Amino acid sequence: MNTNRIFAQCFNFFRRFKVKENRITLIEKLDTGGTGSLFSIKKECEKRGLPLEFNIIRHSDYRVSPGNIGGLIRLFTVKAWRMATSSRIFLNDNFMPMAYMDIAPETICIQLWHGMGSFKKFGGSTELAPEIREELKKVNEKVDWILAGSDNIRGNYAEAFCVPEEKIINIGCPQADYYFETHDVTRKRRELEEKYPKLSGRKLVLYAPTFRDDPERDKELLTHFDFARFEKECGEEYCLAVRLHPQIRGGKVPDYVIDLTTYPNVRELLRMTDVLIADYSSIAVEYALLGRPILLYAFDKEWYLGKDRGFYFDYEKTAPGPICETMEALIRHLKEEDWDLSKVREFAALHNDHFDAESTKRVVDRFIDMKKLSGGNKMKIIAGLGNPTDQYKGTRHNIGFMAIDKLSEAYGIPVNQHKFKAMVGSGFVEGQRVLLMKPLTYMNLS
Repeated sequence: MNTNRIFAQCFNFFRRFKVKENRITLIEKLDTGGTGSLFSIKKECEKRGLPLEFNIIRHSDYRVSPGNIGGLIRLFTVKAWRMATSSRIFLNDNFMPMAYMDIAPETICIQLWHGMGSFKKFGGSTELAPEIREELKKVNEKVDWILAGSDNIRGNYAEAFCVPEEKIINIGCPQADYYFETHDVTRKRRELEEKYPKLSGRKLVLYAPTFRDDPERDKELLTHFDFARFEKECGEEYCLAVRLHPQIRGGKVPDYVIDLTTYPNVRELLRMTDVLIADYSSIAVEYALLGRPILLYAFDKEWYLGKDRGFYFDYEKTAPGPICETMEALIRHLKEEDWDLSKVREFAALHNDHFDAESTKRVVDRFIDMKKLSGGNKMKIIAGLGNPTDQYKGTRHNIGFMAIDKLSEAYGIPVNQHKFKAMVGSGFVEGQRVLLMKPLTYMNLS
């Protein structure tokens, strides 16, 4: 069953209906467990209280099996209709049915891409069969904008997606915001230790290899990692866990090693990780944002450089950490802490220009017309009265200040600007635009 063409035909049938400004489609072709850039945008819109209707299409919707008959029917009817009438379509991977779709001219399609940076080559930068390359070109002709995190990689993305470089815009990667936000990592680490007691008192080393474009090599991948030797030589200080790429099939993690392949939030996991062992995966680009040690276990480097995809930048010159082609070298670098964190920072800067938690906001501001959706949504002022000296701090005289502090904390609105003879901060409370205000003119003069 060619679900790509069937879905496109259904989509084209429903194109006769009018596009709805408040309808957004999110296509999660690569499953992120609801934690990637697509859902960062959804949460930001919900935080702002925008009256949007989200239509979510997941990779699992396409599963052809007796157990998913209802899901397929819903995909080809309700979800196809909602997508055809969406004003915005956000993607996290190439969605091949788009090659055969007649997308409404007022609909804007934005490719967010699931991987950060441009480490290993992908898409149109690799060897593709002529018919696949042609289909990829048709898909991305329908895409209006493709997001990149750095000017350094715009040309690489243009090649990978087979589009002019003008379509690539550098406003950041929404999923990268997580690394610059405040999260209770200590609590998450404690929960992980409760599930895996062997982690307690030891640093977490995460081995996260990527797939090879060869199923047989994927099956053999873990046989090249000496787990027993690692535990014997490094186990006192470090606890090893493994997270396999979703496309690796057949790899068996030993029973005595923690397998975190199905851990739902990879960014949360990386925040808990002390040392990353990668190889050629873009996971290293994300982890580099934390400025922590990265070791590259490239036991098949010569094959990968010569036979597989290759890289956009020189692998050895731009590597974020030591390249280890043997277990002996890997263990030595780890035990001796032989790494240079300045290389990690350089690697992060090569692939990313935005070291802040604002990428999601930039995307929503650019692509979602809040004036149309909110009907203006006039700002309201919430003023909490109090006295600006320490004398009244924590007393009933400053109950208004304390209320503003609680709102500031609950809704993430910093009250740190000195304006209007007050400390102020703007943001959203339950969808309403507000200005939080703490007058500095004393209670009786406010």
